[in-house]
Amino acid sequence: MNESARTYDVIVIGGGPVGENVAERARAAGLSAVIVERELLGGECSFWACDPSKALLRPVVARADASRVPGLDPAVAGPLDVDAVLAHRDKMSSYWKDEDQVDWLTSVSVDLVRGHGRLTGPKQVAVQTPEGDTVALTARHAVAVSTGTRAALPPIPGLDTVRPWTSREATSADKVPGRLAVVGGGV
Repeated sequence: MNESARTYDVIVIGGGPVGENVAERARAAGLSAVIVERELLGGECSFWACDPSKALLRPVVARADASRVPGLDPAVAGPLDVDAVLAHRDKMSSYWKDEDQVDWLTSVSVDLVRGHGRLTGPKQVAVQTPEGDTVALTARHAVAVSTGTRAALPPIPGLDTVRPWTSREATSADKVPGRLAVVGGGV
């Protein structure tokens, strides 16, 4: 296991929309910044929530709106082209690859360390990389923890006997389920 140490003005743990903004604004203020991200840079919004859910919902809403326009209702009465809708969702989610996000991060001069970051002391972060290395980061000014959230599954009897979906499974499914029960809801 290799160890390395680096120092930045600002360390951001979590590369979702908030983490990206914190790092970019730190750079705009003339500070050095690094983002620590263990998954895809861009986070839930870009890959499993905002972007793919809008791509999935838009055709349904557009068809419903068009069906209320006199003269269009017969033209939009048929089923949606599921393959086309899913292909558009995949494109909007960059096929679950974050190269474009990484290119943007590079263009604003923010470094990226891939791996699981954890606080080890005041202004100290240790990152366990996918390769098994440890990167020790020190912040001159601040560590921003912008790790976002994960879906919580409620303690519903019998839920453990089915395959429950969170937004990740729902927005990345490769086919439409025959039936689906939605428990709870958010924005």
